[in-house]
Amino acid sequence: MPLGSHTSQFFANIYLNELDQFVKHILKVKYYIRYVDDFIILSNSSKELEEYKEKINVFLKEKLKLELHPDKSKVLNIKRGIPFLGFRIFFHYRIPRKANIRKFQNKLKELKELYKESQLNREQVIEYLEGWMAYAKQGNTYKYRRNLLRNFNKDFPIKSKNEIIRSKKIKNFFKKYYASKIEFSSQKTLLSLRKGLSIQQIAKERVIKETSVWAHIINLIEHGQLAVWFIMPKKKIVYLLQRIKDYSEPLKQIKERISDKEITYDEIACVKAHLKMKERIKQKIKTTSALHKLPAKQQEKAQ
Repeated sequence: MPLGSHTSQFFANIYLNELDQFVKHILKVKYYIRYVDDFIILSNSSKELEEYKEKINVFLKEKLKLELHPDKSKVLNIKRGIPFLGFRIFFHYRIPRKANIRKFQNKLKELKELYKESQLNREQVIEYLEGWMAYAKQGNTYKYRRNLLRNFNKDFPIKSKNEIIRSKKIKNFFKKYYASKIEFSSQKTLLSLRKGLSIQQIAKERVIKETSVWAHIINLIEHGQLAVWFIMPKKKIVYLLQRIKDYSEPLKQIKERISDKEITYDEIACVKAHLKMKERIKQKIKTTSALHKLPAKQQEKAQ
């Protein structure tokens, strides 16, 4: 059965259910985590862990005709990080394993060569990068991902007009490029919003002013991390979109012009941020489209 398929994962969970029952109900292990065939047991005693390891190995051999991998089954100090599911996990953070990063960097070199030889287009490269970014995002890789996105145009320069595709994929990629500039404080607000907290609740929980929370929201919308439709009623957004002439227009000027007095300055600023983000993406695509006309050396300088 192919590794990674949903069917193989399903049957692995059924088959290893007996292991779960043995560990939790016979050995009475308090801290046990399993994902398919990878599992971790936590304990304050290394002696206890060695005993668990021996008993589990005997159980697997006798009951399930399996055995622990001799090189991967170890008792480790959590301070040095625990390798699990492609990450090294520490007390307060996790990072991808160095072997996985090296593997990706080698693959990236291969993609550059294939792109140079016109064996791949930009969308195919983005598809691969999107997968890696989704994986890396599960760890504390903010700076790493930001640098990766910043180097994208340099590593994969535009070759022809046909590559400037107005697709959602490329637009979303540019959104992520701008998103890499967002401050950490704004990201904490975003996390709270995704948990379903209101602006008032976020301000109270983080002991900051509501105006600060609104500033974070405006920043997030401007950088494509948060949809304005998530924050405001559609009716208000459509109303403002019809009345804001330009995103650079002063808030006071817009406020004086609209008849709905219930609309706040913060809500106007959110819609302005939405328009600014759309314009940014449009300008980035225009700039990228102009770059392909320049000689290679001039392209490098422009980027």
